[in-house]
Amino acid sequence: MSEKMRRLKRSFGLFLFWVSWLLWGVMLLVPLLLDADLTTMTVTATVLLVAAEVSFALSILLLGRPFYHAVKARVKALWGRISLNRG
Repeated sequence: MSEKMRRLKRSFGLFLFWVSWLLWGVMLLVPLLLDADLTTMTVTATVLLVAAEVSFALSILLLGRPFYHAVKARVKALWGRISLNRG
């Protein structure tokens, strides 16, 4: 694989990774932003969640296993600190 193609793949993977986080954040704001009934908010949140998950999965596929393990280790460490602070 050429260096230019590898950089394009990495850039697109990182873009999708950050889009997935943005969609997760927007999903949390849906009840505050929409003036709609519960069904509309549920469908909107579900669509945003599915889009975020697909974006995250594609980013992991594009970025590869080392990136996945690095993210997993950081999330696990963060979760450990949050768990210790709660109890």
